[in-house]
This record gives sequence, C-alpha cells and structure tokens, in this order.
Amino acid sequence: MPASRREFVQTAAGLTLAASSAIAADGVPKRKLGKTGLDISMLGLGGARVGNLTDNQEALKVIRRFYELGVNYFDSASSIPYGVASKRYGEALADVRKDILIGTKTRHRTFLHAQMDLEQSFRYLKTDYVDLYQVHNVQSDEDVELILGPRGVLEYLAKAKKDGLVRNIGITGHTDPKAMNRLMAAYDWDTVLIPLSILEGARLQKSFEAETLPAAKKSGIGLFAMKTTAAGALLSERKATLDECLNYAWTLGADCNIVGCNAVSQVEDDVRIAKSHQPMTAERMDSLRARAQTFDLAALQPWKGLPRATGESAPYLAD
Repeated sequence: MPASRREFVQTAAGLTLAASSAIAADGVPKRKLGKTGLDISMLGLGGARVGNLTDNQEALKVIRRFYELGVNYFDSASSIPYGVASKRYGEALADVRKDILIGTKTRHRTFLHAQMDLEQSFRYLKTDYVDLYQVHNVQSDEDVELILGPRGVLEYLAKAKKDGLVRNIGITGHTDPKAMNRLMAAYDWDTVLIPLSILEGARLQKSFEAETLPAAKKSGIGLFAMKTTAAGALLSERKATLDECLNYAWTLGADCNIVGCNAVSQVEDDVRIAKSHQPMTAERMDSLRARAQTFDLAALQPWKGLPRATGESAPYLAD
C-alpha cells in the first residue's frame, strides 16, 4: 500500500505506547464465520503485500504483530507473491499454529493441480492442514463449468475436506457477481470472499454488494470482504479514509475484512479501527455511496474489466 497511507487515517496521529499496549491486551474483536463454527477476528491479513516486501525481517514483524494484537486469520495462496507470504507465515507463526486460522487458495481448475497447490502450501506453511481452502478468482460461466466438472477443482476440495486436510472450503471472485452467484448456488460452500467497498455500493453494474451480498446473507455462508480500500486506491487518491473503508464493509455484515500491510504502523491503524468499530447509520452509508458515484469507478477497480473513462489503470495490489 502507498507509504502515505497513514495520512488518510482518521485520528491516527499520536497513537501512544500505552494505547498500543491496550490493543494488545484486549485483542481484535471476533465474529462467527458463517456456519463454520469458527470464531474469526474482524481483521485478516492478506498475502500480497507481505509477500511483495523485499525486507524479509520486516515482513515477519508485520505478520507477528498482527498475531500479537489478536488477529487470528492469515490468508495466502500458492502463487507468487502469495507463495512467498506462505513461507513467511510458516516462519513467523509455526509456534502458534494451534491458535490461528490459515487460509489458502488455488487458481487452478483441475483435481490434480489443486492437490499440488495444497501440498505446496503445506510445505510452505509448515502445517499438515489448513482451516480454509478456496477456489480463487471465479470469473465466468465457463469458469464455473470447469470448477464443477469431472475431475475439477471442487472434486478435489471435497475429498480434501473429507480426508481432514482442509477444514472448510470456499470461493473467491472480484470480477463477475453473476458467475459467483451461480457457483455459490451450485454447492454448499463454507465461505465466500468478495469485494465490499463504497465503490461496490455505488456501482450500477457488476456490483457484489447489490448482487452477491444478499445471496450470501441468505445462505448463512461465512463472509470475507476484500478490496475494502480498492487495493489502496481510495486512500492514495484521497477518495475515502481507512476508517470509512473498513467500517463500511463491517456494517454490510462482513465477518472478516482481509487487509494488506507492509509496515507495522499500518497494523496498528487497522487494529485500532477494528477495536473502535460501530455500525454506520443508513444515512452515513448512503452518503458514502453517493460520494463514490462521482468517481471513475472503472479506474479505481481495474480488475472489473470495464471501459475506463480516462487514462490507464494503476498497478494496485490484490488485497
């Protein structure tokens, strides 16, 4: 995330050592993760930024600080930079494995490739099971057919869950809500990971808030939010504050917001906001949506693949 992140955090200045200690003592609040029976921290660490950090020791400090402040969910995948993040999770968290929840993902659509990805994740994470294995980046109806087809990725995930290698299985997507809804309805998934931000609230098409969130709530599936800051764009372009971004997604009902961090100071900011969260009023939510309707939504969400109003898309990271 851009180095100027703290500039856009409301009331973040002057976080004292005493306040930091209080955060550590109380811990990040937890919510029930849908029907899984798991208690999950309202914050989860995504793998992109800690995987992209060139300073390994700094990355380990970020990961460990999240744990020290009460975050119990750490999300990764098998591919770079998430594979690097997985190795760092293994190094930083192996001694507390029983106290945390670890998720990983596969971008592949076949039985064999999903098996290979999970085996690699076990080696990197220094574990023999994961709490969540997700089919990543569902984009289209063709994607859905491959996932559900014979010797597809779902066939392997179901087997891995039956064999005790995986406690829960889920799906993720940030491109097409209709494809996500179709896949969500086709199987009894444990979790779903979707973008939830003021931009989704402002969209008139391809809105996960309008199209996928209601279906997720109706099913009782565990709900993860990603791209709450539009992968940093809302902050770096001064469109919203971190408080607004995170609280918006929690107010919508996200069990856990996945965030990306590349500095310990950012960890402190995220935890402070989680601990002080109060649901936004309907009027406040509507005002944020109205503000976002004035933005170039395609520019701020290049992963949607919609026509841009002007210029080229920015290279924002995935979390």
